[in-house]
Amino acid sequence: MKYPSLTINKSKLSHNIKIIQDLCTSNGVSFCAVTKVFCANSEVTQIFYDAGIRDFADTRIENLKKINYPSTTKWLLRAPMLCETEDVVKHSDISLNSELSTISALSQKAQKTKKTHKVILMIDMGDLREGIVPKDALNTCGEILKMPNIELYGIGANYNCFGGVIPTQESLNEVVEIAETIEKNFGINLKVISPGNSGSIHFLTSKTMPKRVNNLRIGEVILLGRETSYQQHIEGMFEDVFCFDAQIIELKTKPSMPTGEIGLNAFGEKPTYVDKGDMIRAIIACGRQDVSIDKIIPLDKNIELIGQSSDHTIVDVTNSTTKYKVGDILSFKVSYGSILSLSTSEYVKKVLV
Repeated sequence: MKYPSLTINKSKLSHNIKIIQDLCTSNGVSFCAVTKVFCANSEVTQIFYDAGIRDFADTRIENLKKINYPSTTKWLLRAPMLCETEDVVKHSDISLNSELSTISALSQKAQKTKKTHKVILMIDMGDLREGIVPKDALNTCGEILKMPNIELYGIGANYNCFGGVIPTQESLNEVVEIAETIEKNFGINLKVISPGNSGSIHFLTSKTMPKRVNNLRIGEVILLGRETSYQQHIEGMFEDVFCFDAQIIELKTKPSMPTGEIGLNAFGEKPTYVDKGDMIRAIIACGRQDVSIDKIIPLDKNIELIGQSSDHTIVDVTNSTTKYKVGDILSFKVSYGSILSLSTSEYVKKVLV
């Protein structure tokens, strides 16, 4: 076994996927599986595909290129850069957009390849990430509908991300009203109304999702077993699909205070310390380049993460009942943010069990 490693439990992941599938189906809502947090790892996406998932979504074209299963639909979640519109048309079926200039560029690329590219127009409902303001919806849709080889496939909204804004029934109903106004004004039928992600799961569990909402973009709740608006565990789901392990490379008793004049560390920060006397300090072979210590939680509750450099993490194991030695493994519970960074780091082994 090589370390550090991010371990993914296949049976627990399959179980979580099934629960979300059943929850969405019972509410008449489809969902696309968001693969960005594990960088569309082929072994992990295969589990989703084997479970019956056919809609995959990612923020990066590089990840969508890895997903090549039959009869799948690929969504680009981050608004395309102008420099990548050719790849967007080639490697995705649907993209989320908020800029007419970008949609026009997609139209031009789609015409050249004789494809029709589907567009979800994003509406900013207060989270202040991507999206047009609601009052501009009609004018924007009118311009999109003029563009050849572009299908206005639906509208969407984002919550729980940049601004941390939690979706409410009032807000979701407003998205539905915007969609219905667009349909009435232009005599069209929007295929998708997709206002949200794992932060909207509580509307499904409480059976309060507005009827016209028919899609969500779901990642975190499947991977961690909890919705993201209130951090509530979803009954029956596993919260430990992922686990991070790192190996001890040094174990010594040292002072808790550095010796000498304190300047800046490797990251330009001036650290502060509390004198706790001598402590047993373990160094594990991972650092900020792999994961931040504020995003991982030791399974051994009697140890404390002290700090990091690029490639080293210092751990106080003084109060642990386990007598650690060099070569032992420390295990950690992970968050969405730590899965993202650990998956991105090429130095962390990905292991499916």
